[in-house]
Amino acid sequence: MTPPTPHHSSWLSLLLLTVQDCIGVGWLFAQAESTGIPDMKMLDGHKIPAFGLGVYRVPPGPDGYNAVKWALELGYRMVDTAQVYKNEEDVGQAIRDSGIPRANIWVQSKLRSDRNVHGYDEALKSVRDSVERMGLGYLDCFLDHSPFGGKIVETWDAFLALQKEGVLRSIGVSNYDVRHIQALEDHGRPLPVINQIEMHPLIYGERKELIEYCQNKGIIVQAYGSVFFGKTDKLSDPIVTNIMEAHPGKTAAQVLLRWGLQKGFQLIPKSVRRHRLEENMKIFDFELSDAEMEALDHMEGSLNAYWNPVRDAGVDIGNPDRHLHASKSEL
Repeated sequence: MTPPTPHHSSWLSLLLLTVQDCIGVGWLFAQAESTGIPDMKMLDGHKIPAFGLGVYRVPPGPDGYNAVKWALELGYRMVDTAQVYKNEEDVGQAIRDSGIPRANIWVQSKLRSDRNVHGYDEALKSVRDSVERMGLGYLDCFLDHSPFGGKIVETWDAFLALQKEGVLRSIGVSNYDVRHIQALEDHGRPLPVINQIEMHPLIYGERKELIEYCQNKGIIVQAYGSVFFGKTDKLSDPIVTNIMEAHPGKTAAQVLLRWGLQKGFQLIPKSVRRHRLEENMKIFDFELSDAEMEALDHMEGSLNAYWNPVRDAGVDIGNPDRHLHASKSEL
């Protein structure tokens, strides 16, 4: 599609070319922004798309770059990565190359769980390194990947400082249980806007208390593992296949993602295949019944595919006064 060119007004032609130079190819994506993906409002007033792309276990290089490139072309406007995934640079490059205005894409990463990057000074440096690697100027959100890294209040203070600085727009956590979030609140810190946890029907019962706590506090539950880690024996469970049959044309993955959507979770399914990326998005044109939702709620079993800091990590707050002694150069 070529924008109309005026025939009789040279100054208008010049103006049009100047505007195109300023905005690049952004005008090409005006229609693409209406993707049908709703936003979710967070505690800090910012909005995050209810559906996005996760790149866990996507190797650095072409796989990561292409997954993000294709997802953005299909209408995704949210990407979740992490330091430990080692693909932050590829995610950033694909976003920069997309031509989509930076403000239209929600990008988040996570602080790895090594103890040597937790703590006030350590987290300040490590998060800034991520922002520099991605080359996007700022990140929409940054999460503490797990409480295994320790010093959670001290680390949270570093996140708050970077948020105040404008390096981060929003801040959240991952794999935190009630006791970890409560430690932040007990020390007078603002709540995280997101808690990213393993969440699917098989673990729903075990984590119901955590989900209710987060939702009552206004913390968005961001679900990973939504499609059972791709395990075919779980995807072919009769509970799932019976629901598929009631919704012709829908896949097991779409049924599970729709379950998460109706539970109010923010979703970040992963794929490196373009057709699967497109398929995963098609969850906004059908609805599961109350009976179908309840059947999925009561599924039993375990994936044995992920770690469990929610259950296993202690509560190490670090030095909650460390930020008070930070020098201006550290900030």
